[in-house]
Amino acid sequence: MTKVTLATVHALIPLSLLEAMRLQDVPQPDGLDEYHVELTTKRLGMSHTVEKQIARYDELAVREARVPRDEVLALFRLAERRPDADLLFADAGRRAGRRAAERVGGLRLAVHRSLPGRAGRWYGWRLAARSLGDILDVELTADREGFAAETGEPVTHGVSSEGTACAFLGSAIAAVLRAYTDFAGAVVHERCRARGADRCRWVAAATGG
Repeated sequence: MTKVTLATVHALIPLSLLEAMRLQDVPQPDGLDEYHVELTTKRLGMSHTVEKQIARYDELAVREARVPRDEVLALFRLAERRPDADLLFADAGRRAGRRAAERVGGLRLAVHRSLPGRAGRWYGWRLAARSLGDILDVELTADREGFAAETGEPVTHGVSSEGTACAFLGSAIAAVLRAYTDFAGAVVHERCRARGADRCRWVAAATGG
């Protein structure tokens, strides 16, 4: 079972969100360089405050530390008000998923790559489940029909009633699955706590299906 710590969230989650925000707010090479100094002062992702927070969360993530849930919810609510929120959550989720996958030690990765066929697939699912549970507090189950990823307390719960921020979790789940398994489809948000369900649930959908 997923070990949900309601009051805290892994530091990797706000780190990924702020890194994605910073990337979104980088001035584009549009020939307006003389205005970029003024523009960057108005772009939250390029602010000194965000830089300091990124450095802080990066240090905490290295130590596998967790931070107050309310602190992270405030960041998600801030991001949800942006016009590029959908793109931001998707990118941040991919970053979080890739970072979660990278946390597995070299020995486990070596074992995973050395196991043939069914044994390798089974071990890959085990690694994916561990990464999702440790970082995102999401429980992953799999069978011959595919997979299900569920959580009764998604980190995004309380951001909005529309469930927009759940795109972060969907992207993170997909990134972890692609890192450890042969999954190549799409992740569908089948049930959403923000929209009245008792928990969030994601399932697989075949590409083009």
